[in-house]
Amino acid sequence: MRPNKLILQAFGPFAGTETIDFDQLGSNPLFLINGPTGAGKSSILDAICFALYGQTTGKEREAAQMRCDYASKELLTEVTLDFTLGKYRYRIQRAPTQERPKSRGEGTTTQQTSAQLWELKADSEELLVSKSAIEATKAIEDLTGLNVEQFRQVMVLPQGKFREFLMADSSQREAIFGKLFQTQIYKRIEDALKLKASGISKKVDELKHQTAGILQSVDHSQESELDEELLHLKEKSEAAGTLKESAIQAYKKAEHGLIEAKNLDKAFQLLTATKKEHEQLQAQGKDVALQQAQLERAQKSQKIAHLRDQFLRQQKMLTALVAEIAGLNQTFALAKGNQGKAEGALEEAKQALMPVEGIQKEITQLKGLIPKVQELDVATRQLKESERILKSAFLEYTNHKQKIDGLVESLDQATKRLQIINPLVVTLPQQEATLKNLEEMGKQRAKLDALNEQKGGLEADLKRSVLDLKNAQSKVETQAVVIKTLELSWHSNQAAILAAELKRGEACPVCGSIEHPKLAVTREEQKPVTKTQIESEKQLLATLDSKQREADGLVVRQQAALQAVETAILQQKEWLGEHQRKTTEALRLEWKQLSAEVQQLVVLQQEQVQLEASLKDLTEQKSVLAASLEDARVAEQTAKQNVALSEQALSHIEQELPAPYRRTGALEKAVRLLEVQATALINTHAEAQAKTIRCEQDTLKIATQLERAGKQQDLLKAEVLEAKQLWEAALTESDFSDEHAFLDALMTEPDQLLLQSKLQQFAKQKDGCDAKLAQQRHQLADATKPDLEKLTERWAQRKKAADESSDEWRQLDNRFQQLKAVKRKLEDTRRSNAELEAEYALIGTMSEVANGQRGDKISLQRFVLSVLLDDVLIEASHRLLVMSKGRYSLLRKEDRAKGNKASGLELEVEDAYTGKARSVATLSGGESFMAALSLALGLSDVVQAYAGGIKLDTLFIDEGFGSLDQESLELAVRTLIDLQSGGRMIGIISHVSELREQMQLRIDVHSSTVGSHVAVVKVA
Repeated sequence: MRPNKLILQAFGPFAGTETIDFDQLGSNPLFLINGPTGAGKSSILDAICFALYGQTTGKEREAAQMRCDYASKELLTEVTLDFTLGKYRYRIQRAPTQERPKSRGEGTTTQQTSAQLWELKADSEELLVSKSAIEATKAIEDLTGLNVEQFRQVMVLPQGKFREFLMADSSQREAIFGKLFQTQIYKRIEDALKLKASGISKKVDELKHQTAGILQSVDHSQESELDEELLHLKEKSEAAGTLKESAIQAYKKAEHGLIEAKNLDKAFQLLTATKKEHEQLQAQGKDVALQQAQLERAQKSQKIAHLRDQFLRQQKMLTALVAEIAGLNQTFALAKGNQGKAEGALEEAKQALMPVEGIQKEITQLKGLIPKVQELDVATRQLKESERILKSAFLEYTNHKQKIDGLVESLDQATKRLQIINPLVVTLPQQEATLKNLEEMGKQRAKLDALNEQKGGLEADLKRSVLDLKNAQSKVETQAVVIKTLELSWHSNQAAILAAELKRGEACPVCGSIEHPKLAVTREEQKPVTKTQIESEKQLLATLDSKQREADGLVVRQQAALQAVETAILQQKEWLGEHQRKTTEALRLEWKQLSAEVQQLVVLQQEQVQLEASLKDLTEQKSVLAASLEDARVAEQTAKQNVALSEQALSHIEQELPAPYRRTGALEKAVRLLEVQATALINTHAEAQAKTIRCEQDTLKIATQLERAGKQQDLLKAEVLEAKQLWEAALTESDFSDEHAFLDALMTEPDQLLLQSKLQQFAKQKDGCDAKLAQQRHQLADATKPDLEKLTERWAQRKKAADESSDEWRQLDNRFQQLKAVKRKLEDTRRSNAELEAEYALIGTMSEVANGQRGDKISLQRFVLSVLLDDVLIEASHRLLVMSKGRYSLLRKEDRAKGNKASGLELEVEDAYTGKARSVATLSGGESFMAALSLALGLSDVVQAYAGGIKLDTLFIDEGFGSLDQESLELAVRTLIDLQSGGRMIGIISHVSELREQMQLRIDVHSSTVGSHVAVVKVA
């Protein structure tokens, strides 16, 4: 990737729009980006990285923080980069999230992150990404083959970062290399094997605990105890089962006898109940005969009841018709009275209708004045509008006059304030540089304090650890003496036991002698020592010895840590120089004072920019307001003339319109009142006439109804007489003596059906009871009632015996089945444990090897990275030999690190003058820079080679060349020239004067109080 043109707008320290045309520098240039501290040299690299990936070259600054404070509010922050990839050329434009003025109204709105990507062709531009910043970044990664982290490492070498990489240990370098070479797959393999081995080990432990828990669940600690109880329970369970079956058979036989006895007893109880039911039915016979006679009388009365009902209905209808005729007579009299009243009201309405014609003429006259009222209303509105315009014009003229006076005063104040601020703001860049340097010194002095505090803590820890080690050594020595004493005592006791078994004349099993002049004896005051006691003490010695080794390892690690801290303290003091004599608090106080001064200057600078913009704005406003003031004066004169004309027109109309009707709505109201009055008189007459007609119709209708009712009354009287005669004749011919007897016998049809159903049910129930009684007497003719109490007692005894034998067998069988299940679980657990141990033998070994827990403690990823590091060191050493005049080359340290520290990626430097390899930490500042630069360039080459063959045409170096002497500087530049000759664009960021003199191509960055500017310089 090769940049062609970079356009920065309101980015970093660049307030306006700056353009850097890299093509002006040539095809493969070596150029210097030069300028004072804080001018914005590194911001050029930030802009390139931001345009491509939306991030800066360092993680300290976010892209959203790169907007220039000096930039105009209307100018958006954005970066445009034209670059070449192979034979293709592209352009990317990107803007961060920022606040911008609203297009309408006041205030600001948030402009979200956006990016566009084009492919630049010979005669056109093809838009690849329209707006999405995420899509643009993804497209750049696809085109270049690099993500932002890889781009930072292989194309941009940030200042001071590779010094840290040069001094890193294996763990730190492993993390850096892992990201550069994407070897995370090997780390994942390590973690996967470690996780799997840990899981297998955990399962083995769980199975062991599970086995103990399974035995404990049946109150056993050994499997042999379980087997012994199983054998014993089997015999007892079989005997208890035989006894249980015998008791159950006896119980079932007794239960069968008891059931038969209960059934017989129940049959005797049913016979008794049937006899009682038969007696009750016999007693109900008389009542049933009476109910049968009642039913027969009701059936006879029902045959003539319809004649009586017909007579009563006719009589009821006649009574109702008589009452209706009486009501019609009353209604007819009332209707006649209403008709007379309506005729009187109609005559009164005719008299009141006579003035209506005069009222209608008056309404016509008033409606003729309506156009004049409308003219008056228009003239009044015109006058009010003219007066409003006049008032507005007067206020506008006065307002413009006041604004011009205020602007003149503001211009004077702003000019005087700028004369005070300008000399102070000029000193801001110098003060900011001093503040930044002081801030860094304060951080480094605080770091020195932290190291000193850490040193004190390590010394105290080491002192305690040494005491613990001495105590552990003392305990081990004491325990060894105890064991030797016990062993001697045990051997003595064994000799005494052997001596007690010897007999005179028999050979000694130890020496073979038949003479035993002095036999060994056991001391009665001492308790005999056992072998178990000695083994227990030896286990305690092993534990104490392990603790001693742990304490010894801790002391060694703490000594190494203390030495590392002391070395860091010396390096930190060397870096601080004379500032190490000042306390952190003093530096912090000095920084606070200077920071407050700088902050005041920054505020003044912001005020300066605002005042300058305000002066320009106020001047423009003054000229605009002057023109507006004249317009307002003319508008006021015109408005006065319009008011006078409106007043004349209003006076002329008022003379033609009577005063009572000039008020808005008065004429319309008068017309409405007259119209309402006329309408009311007409409506009253119409209503009276309609009411009279209705009353006449009502009277005629009622008279017709009376005539029809009289005729119907005569017909009903004849029908009532006929129905009465028929009813009386039927009653005389019946069995009833009179109407009262008929009514007593009368019964509704539902009641008759209910009574008839009861009689039939009684007959059916009596027949059934007779048959059931005969059958039960026949069944029990030869039977005797059983003794249930005796049979129940025998059944209970048999049941209790069966339950007890079943409970005893069940308890034995449950325990037997429980133990069998436990036995099966133990066998399954034993098989699972064997499988896990076989699996761990393979996976555990692979995990230990892959995670660097064996041999030289080199993990799988570190082994792969060591091969890559060797390639890097080969490339780096070529350049370091040149820059160090053949003295130094870089090597990978292959010796194993002390303790449990990671190994395999430490660096050493081979000194050709001494023929020995030593730590890179022994290099001086300039030598360290040359080694770090060589390592960075070698790493860049190797990463490029391992990045899929990607060709990197550009390299930017932001490094401190000021630590090199003249000769070393020339060698470093020569190395970069050799690298340039391979087809790369090389850009160096530095303010070293010697580099400026040697470089024919430069990009100079100039700073000012209103932002920085850039210029491409070619020295002939």
